[in-house]
Amino acid sequence: MDVKPGDLLATHSQGGGWGGRLIRLGAALRDQPNLSNHIAIVHHVDASGTLWVLEGRPGGVGWRDATPYMESKMTVCNADQPKSDRQRKIVCDGAVALIGTAYDWQAIAADAGGALGQDLDKVWELRWPKTGVPGHVVCSSLADFLYMKAKLENPPKEREVSPADWVSLWIDKGWASRPAR
Repeated sequence: MDVKPGDLLATHSQGGGWGGRLIRLGAALRDQPNLSNHIAIVHHVDASGTLWVLEGRPGGVGWRDATPYMESKMTVCNADQPKSDRQRKIVCDGAVALIGTAYDWQAIAADAGGALGQDLDKVWELRWPKTGVPGHVVCSSLADFLYMKAKLENPPKEREVSPADWVSLWIDKGWASRPAR
């Protein structure tokens, strides 16, 4: 398997949910890569060979078996992005520390507004706290916060980062690849 702890998976929701479709539509309206609508952080492979990820989702940050992501032809990863063992540990330990962190509905509303040409920054400021950890995240902003902490290159959008921003960065840097299955 070519993905390692701290790598990211950009995935395409299967099952036809409206949320994933809207995220991909927003990326298309911004002329960004629009096949992915979710970001998951690779954490570990257990004794039975199951790859586990941590992800932000409406129920809060939590664990997920990555098998469906790895089996999907739509999944891309950043395994080629340079990362030290120390940086990988910062990302993984940080993700574990954020288990249960609530979903960031303000960021979702701002992203939807931005896709429709509405700037909601005047309603609220979507920036990371100067100290401590965020009180709420979405999948892509969870990865952004942890990559920032680990001093890994990330899209410069903080809470407003989208899966398309991640995939765009990987394409621009030559880091986008399909994970080995």
